[in-house]
Amino acid sequence: MAPEARQAETVRKMLLAMVTDVRVVLVKLADRLHNMRTLEYLDSEKQHRISRETLDIYAPIALRLGMSVVRGELEDLAFRYLEPEAFFALQKEISDKSPIHKKFLEEVQATIQSKLVEPAFPPSSNGELKGCTPSIAKSCRQEIGLGQVYDLLAVRVITDSERNCYAALGVVHHIWRPVPGRFKDYIAIARPNLYQSLHTTVLHSGQPFEVQIPPRICIALPKKA
Repeated sequence: MAPEARQAETVRKMLLAMVTDVRVVLVKLADRLHNMRTLEYLDSEKQHRISRETLDIYAPIALRLGMSVVRGELEDLAFRYLEPEAFFALQKEISDKSPIHKKFLEEVQATIQSKLVEPAFPPSSNGELKGCTPSIAKSCRQEIGLGQVYDLLAVRVITDSERNCYAALGVVHHIWRPVPGRFKDYIAIARPNLYQSLHTTVLHSGQPFEVQIPPRICIALPKKA
């Protein structure tokens, strides 16, 4: 069977499984993740074929199901075998700047916590540095530099209601200048996997970072990538 036909058959089976029992898809995603983690033992041709299939089929399905952690690892592993030189170069750059980024995120979180101290408005927050995903690599290849990748750094501000999500957004935009065209309202228009949150990108000392503001009720659902 040709690679294109085999890929189409894989998609067909996955879609049928989702209709009848989503647990089948979860098992397939877990199996694919295990395969990607042990891909180093296969020859380069199989590594490239399986990685491309993972990036085109399995990672998007994981995203659709709200499994952002699984999706992120699948993308990182696929990127490693599809573009090894770019992957390891980007990985080194991210690793070298990790202490600076960690300090930056801690400073941002402290600022957010200090500004959102009203008893009726109790937020919590956490920060994350995203991995060597293909989208980040693409941005770097466009010669904008790692420091200008909008979603490399992200802070999540969790509030107790949808109303306070918008209130927190106003506070964030008052503290830092928002980047035009980088606001998304997934509360008014939820994602297909029912994920709800406000996403905005702001600038602090010239460094862009993403702020995600979901209501606490959505924490039971997997977060976005």
